[in-house]
Amino acid sequence: MIDIFRMGDRIEVFSAGRSLGTGVFIQFSSKNEELNLNNDFLLWVEDKDQSAHMTDMNSINIRKIT
Repeated sequence: MIDIFRMGDRIEVFSAGRSLGTGVFIQFSSKNEELNLNNDFLLWVEDKDQSAHMTDMNSINIRKIT
């Protein structure tokens, strides 16, 4: 993964051109047998309700908010 995001960065997450929400970047997570993860995921916290999300990277785009 490209190291352009740092923990705490403000981001907006999109899927199919539609905004899923804005929030705070936590980390990228890759394939992990212990956690039974088979793909790359984005871990982030949404502004709207402070909920944590683990979103499959195969179906999203991310934009850093400055």
